[in-house]
Amino acid sequence: MAEGHVVEIAKAVVGKLGEIVVNEAKLVLNFREDFEWLQTQLTDISGYLQAADQQSALDASTKRWLTEVSDIALDAEDIVDECAVEPLYTRPTQSSCFRCFSQSIFQRKMGKRIKDLKDRMSSAIKKAGELSLVRQVLNSNQASTSTSERERGMTGWNALEEDSREVGVEQKVKEIERLLEDPAVGVVAVVGMGGLGKTFLLKNVYDRIKGRYDHPAWISVSETYSLRKIQSDLASNIDLQINDQITDFRAAELIQSRLHGKTCLIVLDDVWKSSVDGNLISRLGLPTGRNNKCQILVTSRSRDVAAHLNAYVYEMQLLSKGNSLKLFCLFAFPGLKKNRPPEHLESVADQIVEECGRLPLAVKTIAASLASCSDLGLWESKLRKLKDVAGADDSTMQILKLSYTSLPPYLKARFAYFSFFPEDTKISFSTMKSITEINQEYLINLWIAEGFIPQEKDTEQYDNGLTYLQQLRNLCLFELDRVGACYTVHDLFVDLVVNISKEHKCEFNLPVKKTSCRRLLLSKQGITTNAILESSLDRQRSLRTISFSHNPDITSIPKCLFDHLRVLRIVDFSSTTISTLPKCVGRLKLLKVLNLSHTKIRELPHCVRRLKSLEYLDVSGCTSIQCLPNWIGELKSLSHLDINNCSEKLSNSHVPKGISNLVSLRTLRSEVFPLSIKENQFLNVKDVGNLINLQEISFRLQDIGALRSVEYGTLEGLVRMRVLLVQNDIPEWECRKLEEYNLLTCDCDGDIEEYNLPAFPKKMNVMKDLQQLGLCRFSVPSWICDMVNLTELSLVECTGYKSLKNMPNLQTLTLMGDSRCRQFPKNFGASGGFPKLVKLRIVQFRIVEELPALEVGAMQRLQLLHICDCPWVKKVPKGFELLTRLKRIVVDEASDQLMESLKEGGEDWNKIKANNFNIEIEFL
Repeated sequence: MAEGHVVEIAKAVVGKLGEIVVNEAKLVLNFREDFEWLQTQLTDISGYLQAADQQSALDASTKRWLTEVSDIALDAEDIVDECAVEPLYTRPTQSSCFRCFSQSIFQRKMGKRIKDLKDRMSSAIKKAGELSLVRQVLNSNQASTSTSERERGMTGWNALEEDSREVGVEQKVKEIERLLEDPAVGVVAVVGMGGLGKTFLLKNVYDRIKGRYDHPAWISVSETYSLRKIQSDLASNIDLQINDQITDFRAAELIQSRLHGKTCLIVLDDVWKSSVDGNLISRLGLPTGRNNKCQILVTSRSRDVAAHLNAYVYEMQLLSKGNSLKLFCLFAFPGLKKNRPPEHLESVADQIVEECGRLPLAVKTIAASLASCSDLGLWESKLRKLKDVAGADDSTMQILKLSYTSLPPYLKARFAYFSFFPEDTKISFSTMKSITEINQEYLINLWIAEGFIPQEKDTEQYDNGLTYLQQLRNLCLFELDRVGACYTVHDLFVDLVVNISKEHKCEFNLPVKKTSCRRLLLSKQGITTNAILESSLDRQRSLRTISFSHNPDITSIPKCLFDHLRVLRIVDFSSTTISTLPKCVGRLKLLKVLNLSHTKIRELPHCVRRLKSLEYLDVSGCTSIQCLPNWIGELKSLSHLDINNCSEKLSNSHVPKGISNLVSLRTLRSEVFPLSIKENQFLNVKDVGNLINLQEISFRLQDIGALRSVEYGTLEGLVRMRVLLVQNDIPEWECRKLEEYNLLTCDCDGDIEEYNLPAFPKKMNVMKDLQQLGLCRFSVPSWICDMVNLTELSLVECTGYKSLKNMPNLQTLTLMGDSRCRQFPKNFGASGGFPKLVKLRIVQFRIVEELPALEVGAMQRLQLLHICDCPWVKKVPKGFELLTRLKRIVVDEASDQLMESLKEGGEDWNKIKANNFNIEIEFL
């Protein structure tokens, strides 16, 4: 139930109160008795909440009570957090009289708020008795149900391991391809209700045939997109620059000119009737007419859209009964070879599939919610709930909501938080992101800032967040791309989480109707700076999150915006056009996340210096920022700093020495900044060694002294490192000096002539938790195979490939060489090697004539092979045709022989397609 989130809030607040009670600070001792009382009452209320959450249906009075308790718990958390951070704002330079005066004012204000909270708490407990909400001890069956739900979330179907393309899709793909071959058909509209798999179908078509076109482009339209936004997305796909100042008509002319005479495949995904004002295709500038070479595919829920676009209508049908059951079994029984459930569940499984209406999204999510569960009682309970919603006008949405309500309480709030992002946002697994996507790290940090992830002694909050995210993936609440690089939330689930978020005090438009709003997400176009001024946001004293992300109409921030929003934890202005921050930002004592990425901010204003609680600061993509202020080291709570892709001056400069004072820093994300042994005002090797909590950094060693310092153990303290990129910038002529320090390797496998590279320092092997490693111009050490947690490895102009023998957990391997590398070691493709490798990229091996062959049993999970700038390679290495999981081969700047061999009918094409007909072969 949606109300389960209230239980989680209460538990979190109880834990925080416990921490505050044992705090010996004088400021807190004045409220010790109040906090102890609040802790006791919240513990009691948690019992009432559990009782309410177990009820299958709630009356209006109970729902109002739950809302009231939710507000009390959140307000209590605000008070606790404000008391906890107040000592950080007492400066040693202040006189004792001034400090006493300040504390007296703070205590008076807090005392009044605590008294009001206690009165509300007493009233809520009294009402709980009137509503007969008594604490209940759950019976063993209920307890086991809760446990099994949690375990299913952790051990269920892994979205990266399975593939449902075979279930009723292949025939539809062939039908769409045949339509595109008909010269009389210019536009094909795939029409059907949400959840039928329209986007999934066209993604398969697009991935299979896009290599045949000069300009393939996939454009997500959605209900709220403007014509100019669609034009801009299309232009970026076809390498066209469109000035923001020109008219839509002129932009259409430029697009049409760019595509004239070229073959192009354009997919317009999720076109709504509201997006079609006239003929959208002609207004975008797409070539039309009988003899044009532009083919257009559209998905929509409306047949009227197809009529507006003069499109051939391809009506999506429900799955057949057989395919529905096959899809259900794939997700309900991961690893089961047959397409039937166990005998004791067979009957109820058939009924569940039928109640899901043979709708793919509904079948998949309901099946995933039952994954690895063999309790007949639970299956029958799910069937009864499905029958209760059958026949409703919005039965599909009700079925999806049933998937949501079956989530464990601790996952509900996390999933509802996906309403934070605009529709069609891609969430990347990688730490690198483009302007059109976010990475999962940011999502997890938002969860942390909101208090959704408890602090546990044995594990980090971020790791707990990854666990929650994996559980949501296992429950099929995301749509993954073909090679598992990113995911999106299905449109119908977006609609669902938006509605759920509204129930939890989240608003998406102005003006805000209630003063108890907790989260304000204003990313819709049309919400302007003037609208903010007129909306009286200063009354929203309970606001915790405010986001204007990706709203182009936000050009400036009202100077008084944050004057009264004192409990804000998250402020997101990413991808807006603001250029300054108001001074009142410095008053946000509880602010944990400040996202200014891809804005026009020219510098970090002095007011940011006062944000003592700030944990996450992102200015990536701010191309106007020239340098970082020296006071950056005063942000003692900062754990994540992203200064990637800023101005060229900042990218090529040194990082200020002040960063070495950030003892909580986990992530320093930047361009590869220079690191030396010299003592000056910039960060050096010794300073980096002091950041013992650091888990991500990229740097280049500029001199022999820096390399020696690392070899002798200066960075030995960075044992928590997970993402590391190290570049050797020592000139070749100077590298000869390394022989006297025994730092120059002579073991080059014969792959590079007359040039030896320094060995990657052995003392770095203390980083046992390393997951992503990038090396440039080093010899690969033999101990690298001992890094058992390594999942991603990138080697640029390196030697010593024979060390890459059997890396058990490596999933991504990128090898980028130069013109001196002649061959790979013979053991590279040995049987049993790289058992979990998913992506292999081989780039810029310009004199290599043959890539390493694979023995039977090597790289069995490989999904992507990318060969780029290897002009003498004439064929795909032997053994790759046996890889049944291979989904995509990308060839870029290749020899004519290799391209001909991979084209339809070619030698390699025939071999590869024989074992994997669905594979996509793409030429760039």
